[in-house]
Amino acid sequence: MKIKKEFLILGVVILAAAAYLFLRGEDKTRYTLPPVPALAAAEITRIEIDRQGQTVALARTDGRWRIEPSGFAAAPKSVEEMLTALSGLTLTALVAESGNHALYELDEANRIHVKAWQGDQAARELYIGKVAPSFRHTFVRLAGDERVFHARDNFRFHFTGGPEELRDKSVLSFKPADITEVALAKGNEKAVFQRTPAAATAGTDDLGVWKGPEGKAVATGRLRQLVTELSTLQCEGFMEPAARAGLAHPVFTVALKGKAEHTLEIFPPAGEQKHHPALSSQSEQPFLLAEDQVQRLMVAPADLLAKETPAAK
Repeated sequence: MKIKKEFLILGVVILAAAAYLFLRGEDKTRYTLPPVPALAAAEITRIEIDRQGQTVALARTDGRWRIEPSGFAAAPKSVEEMLTALSGLTLTALVAESGNHALYELDEANRIHVKAWQGDQAARELYIGKVAPSFRHTFVRLAGDERVFHARDNFRFHFTGGPEELRDKSVLSFKPADITEVALAKGNEKAVFQRTPAAATAGTDDLGVWKGPEGKAVATGRLRQLVTELSTLQCEGFMEPAARAGLAHPVFTVALKGKAEHTLEIFPPAGEQKHHPALSSQSEQPFLLAEDQVQRLMVAPADLLAKETPAAK
């Protein structure tokens, strides 16, 4: 009888504990997340980012995103990441209702203030704090709301770049298959390589045969590698327009012809600098190329010719 009584008391304690935990859980989730109006990425026409007193503005003009007020083209990938974060903003939980915003890097000194515009109307405004410990959420505040929320995904780093970091660093862009002639000059060496059209054969992707000076055989793989790297060439950074006047004698020049013409000139670095100044037909400003880029691009014309096979005795 005594054992039965002890089991009864134990059962009552367990039920009471379960009820307490259930009600406590109900209390913790008894709130409503504020609505986040739908906003398609294609509808966003302007993004303003304010961080530590520096404001960066991006605007969509004639189908391209540009940095204001310079008008320089913005890096497409960087803009796409911002648009994805803004259009997909999803609040998942209320984190805090107190005003201790510094704990989440949502205080004035650390937060990132972002506005997204749809035409003349501000369509999204929020403050971005640090990444949550899970690395799958970001602490945010909505404009006019002091509460701190978890937003889905880790996206703070998409909004930390300044004007120079957000600038499109593309300085040459074309389709390799469109190129039919490559003229190289390195030091005193010069050579022209031409691609003869392939015979029309159904079901093949043959782009033709490359030939060197005087019809010499070409190291086709190396030449195609050079053309491919040039087709998506990105610089490390841009120089002031006035720097162009000081660039006199390139150490390497490549001219490409096909559906359009493209040129690249590489100059020796100044003083102790390792980056090489360069000019291209697709950049209004002189720019800098990293040393490893230059080493890959500055191919001697002779290195693009096929090695002759020794004659059999």
